[in-house]
Amino acid sequence: MDDTTAPPSAPRRPRLTAAAFASVLLGGLLFCSWFWISLTLLLTGVGSLPVLGSGLFLLVPWLLLMQGAVRIERRRAVAVHGVPVILPARRRSGRSGAAGWFHDRWLELGTGAFWRGVLHHHLAMLVAGAFFALVLALIWLGWTAGDIALRHGPLTLGSITLSRWVLGVLATVSAVLAAVTLLLGALADRGLARVLISGSEDDLREQVAELAERRQGAVDAAAQERLRIERDLHDGVQPRLVNLAMTLGMAKNAIHADPDRASDLVGQAHLEAKAVMTDLRQLARGIHPAVLTDRGLDAALSALAARSTIPVDLQVDLDRRDPSRLGREREAVAYFVVSEALTNIAKHSGASAASVIVTQSPEVLRVRVEDDGRGGARVRRDGLSTGLAGLTDRVRATGGRLEVASPADGGTVLVAVIPLTAGATPPAPAQAADAAAPDFQEALR
Repeated sequence: MDDTTAPPSAPRRPRLTAAAFASVLLGGLLFCSWFWISLTLLLTGVGSLPVLGSGLFLLVPWLLLMQGAVRIERRRAVAVHGVPVILPARRRSGRSGAAGWFHDRWLELGTGAFWRGVLHHHLAMLVAGAFFALVLALIWLGWTAGDIALRHGPLTLGSITLSRWVLGVLATVSAVLAAVTLLLGALADRGLARVLISGSEDDLREQVAELAERRQGAVDAAAQERLRIERDLHDGVQPRLVNLAMTLGMAKNAIHADPDRASDLVGQAHLEAKAVMTDLRQLARGIHPAVLTDRGLDAALSALAARSTIPVDLQVDLDRRDPSRLGREREAVAYFVVSEALTNIAKHSGASAASVIVTQSPEVLRVRVEDDGRGGARVRRDGLSTGLAGLTDRVRATGGRLEVASPADGGTVLVAVIPLTAGATPPAPAQAADAAAPDFQEALR
């Protein structure tokens, strides 16, 4: 997302501006310098590959530079020429850390949009260089003709004599031709951008693939949540309900023969019913906490930090002017990232303190959870330790990514980056069950 998945850029109406002419001049300067450096790196790297692969030391930096150059060219096409550019959705690695970063770079190399961008980058410099050289030649010719006409008078070339007026006309025509050449260079630059980087069916296919990956993340997250609910019901609530039914059955049988024992059994059943209600409320809070809907993400995270058995340093920096722009789903994802992380810290890390930092920018919501525990946390999908895997799927469903850095020598850092888009769904009203639950629990007392 760094980098979020980029939607199609909103183009301006195509027109030629001073920036378009300046872009041609800048491209000519780059042709005289960077164009030849880039070709030298590429050709030398390819030529050195047979020598024990030593060319990779040149090709890898060149490819990384090209990825940056392609991004700049796309944004230049939109900003300078107003060309509608489809920025293809970036396929992201499922790995974390440095391995994930290099895998992301590798995935980008396999796209047609990247190589078209590389071709455009060099062709744009080549074309700009040709027009730039012609503009310089015409400016030199006009300047020289004007200077001779003003300072030296008529010019004799062999048997031909050029008067001051002829030299003045030549200087004027050269200036006009230089301006026309610069205009043609800007049009050629815009045409190249339209042909090579304005987007294609391949870019749309990549966006479809990205959406399919998000959908799979949502499906996987829903499956993980369903398994969690089934496990909590089977291992927690169901045995308590069975015990409650057995206690009430024994109280029913003893109500005439031994009223005192029946009264004790009813008291036990009462306590058990309140415990079951507590478990159900905890389960409902795990699906979508009422405080998150009623009071927002900041208050919900404060409640999590207050309930944690480990001291938590909480810092939340959200947009107070428009808190609803996060949307219900993104707030829920951020909440469960923090909730699951604090639960794992309390159960497995042996940490003495933890910190949670939530920051919102115009593009992303970033959640960082850090502890000073023993480390060694991994994203597993073995059916036993699937907490981080479930969080990864939840974040992936929003188009974001979750990274976990947990070295064996101690300490774990979990960072979730959730992209924000316009038109997010506002929080929905509290569900009736959440509102009625406190009254029901009060009735059990």
